[in-house]
Amino acid sequence: MISTPLGLIAFSLSHGTLSWSETQHLRSAGLDEWIQHLTNIRGRWLAAHIGGVGLFPLIGMTISWMLPARRILSTVSKVALIVYALLYVAVDAVLGIGSSILIDYRAGLAPSDRVGADGAFEALFFAPSAIDWLDRGASIALEIGALAAALALWRDSGWRVSLPLATAGYVLAQSHFPPYGAIAGLALGIAVWQYLVLKHRVGGQPSL
Repeated sequence: MISTPLGLIAFSLSHGTLSWSETQHLRSAGLDEWIQHLTNIRGRWLAAHIGGVGLFPLIGMTISWMLPARRILSTVSKVALIVYALLYVAVDAVLGIGSSILIDYRAGLAPSDRVGADGAFEALFFAPSAIDWLDRGASIALEIGALAAALALWRDSGWRVSLPLATAGYVLAQSHFPPYGAIAGLALGIAVWQYLVLKHRVGGQPSL
């Protein structure tokens, strides 16, 4: 539970060079700039998205561990979080790991031979595809899962857990690219911290 928010913050920040201006510019950048950016950080990009395969299920598990037992909203949240984890692992594998392999392959080609690789990268990131539907479906599932969890926890844990938890779900559903992912990680960390503090006060033994 403690490692998940920290992992999410690190995962988000690893998508850039820690330059705020570059991060914001990349949101509207074109194909050539994105290829250059991923070429510059391709080792870190691949490591981050391999880690994402474990991180996204762990986000769902962390929220699930906080849920009270035998409540309808808890069940709704768990189902939605499972859907989120499955869909987003698929998205991460294609857009994250797949693009890393493509960028590494492209780097080994002569400039005159990169047209095909550039076209594949453009299709991966800039052309409409089924990945867009998976991404959107995962985002909706996360929002439902986090909101249902926040409502389920409100009675026992109050707004100190529910509000940052709902915030984390909403912000992360918008994007894991910085600063969204880092903000979501911070909000999730606050929710976990308040949950563990409350469990300690009432004599519970939460799982760490």
